[in-house]
Amino acid sequence: MLNKETFRQYCQSSDWYEPNLKILVACSGGIDSTVLLHLLCGIPDLEISVVHFDHQLRGLESDGDCEFIEDVVTKLGYPIHVISEDIKLYAKLNGMSLEEAGSVRRRLAFSQLREKLGYDYIATGQHFDDQVETILLNIYQGSGIQGLSGISERNGSFIRPLLKFTREDITDYSINQHLEYRLDKSNTDISFLRNNIRANVIPELNKNYNHRLRTSIQGLLREGQALNSLIEASIEDVDINGFRAVYAPKIALGLGALPDYFSPIQKAIFDRAFQLISLMPQGISSNHFHALKVLFDDDAIGKEIQLPASVTAFRNREEILLFKRSDYLWADTQLALSNENKFPFFLIEFTTSSMEDHIQDPSYLWVDTGTDLYNMRAARNGDKMVVDGAGKTISVYKLLQSSRVAPYLKEYYPIIERNGELIWIPGIRTAYSAMVPEYKIKDTQLKHCIKFHFQKGTFE
Repeated sequence: MLNKETFRQYCQSSDWYEPNLKILVACSGGIDSTVLLHLLCGIPDLEISVVHFDHQLRGLESDGDCEFIEDVVTKLGYPIHVISEDIKLYAKLNGMSLEEAGSVRRRLAFSQLREKLGYDYIATGQHFDDQVETILLNIYQGSGIQGLSGISERNGSFIRPLLKFTREDITDYSINQHLEYRLDKSNTDISFLRNNIRANVIPELNKNYNHRLRTSIQGLLREGQALNSLIEASIEDVDINGFRAVYAPKIALGLGALPDYFSPIQKAIFDRAFQLISLMPQGISSNHFHALKVLFDDDAIGKEIQLPASVTAFRNREEILLFKRSDYLWADTQLALSNENKFPFFLIEFTTSSMEDHIQDPSYLWVDTGTDLYNMRAARNGDKMVVDGAGKTISVYKLLQSSRVAPYLKEYYPIIERNGELIWIPGIRTAYSAMVPEYKIKDTQLKHCIKFHFQKGTFE
């Protein structure tokens, strides 16, 4: 039976619990998150804030959800943070379903807010019936071993304190406590696969197999979690570097031992990489897994495979890269010689230095203190640079290729223009017109310069 005392005892016996935790509670206004918030209020020594994510999908109903949550949280005396985003537009721009887009943006927004506030965990309201739905959904979509372990009570900074309790437990608690909550009509839309499973598949199974269904799911959870623990231990011992991306938008899977692993372990590795890049809770389907295995062959060098959530898998010479193109986008930038700018895989620094120390280093561009405007943009097909006094030009893409710029970065690689002329490919080449005369090099005075710092992995 779910009540404040049983919930408190359960939480305090959980491995994530310790006194004086700071918990960010995700509240939609529905019954599950409302009950979760009400129960967490009964645990002493917790610092609580509430976050509500408005998907902008249901018009006035969404506004009503927000007003309801703000009223409830204000009465409880907790801080509330409302995040609003056009999920329909995000899904369209990234080729994702509404479910995928909502999940990705919520998780990212919650994680960023938790980090900003300095909180320990984000608490969400999934329960045991969600666990059943998730496992059936994973089986339907062709999940591997990882999918059989279902939802974890703790996954990184996310905790799910209601996971042991059923929908019936939660409903009974809300009735006993006379709690008000909001109803989301989209949860009855069976065009969403999860809703269809909830509305049609599970009720049919429960008619004759309720006890056995719960027992079977619990058995799958135990065995799946045990197998995943063993697999993850193997991954940590053998492929730890594959999951420590040099920079956030990319994960590189080395091809040393990966092609020789047992197939379920290969899938677990791909699942983990996909989850870290996409922020999706589930792994990849069997179809996508078999497509990725094609990248093991040397003939696949340069080949790309598109995965859900706008993730791209690219076969490099020595590894398989998973990345999101949207994470590398940056806008044309007019450079002011007084600041520092960070971009997805490079940093611009404005400084002074001796020319003699760095004149041969293509990561430096020596600049005048006058009114010249320096503009940075991404390299484009057809760009050329003048490299000698006779006007000889070389293709920028050819220079990028000869310098072994990682293929997936070429379309994002920065180049510098001055007064409309391409004068510098950072780290690679300076145009003839921007080269420093000999008499200036011998001048020992410090000179203004722009220095580019590229993160490891930009060049192969």
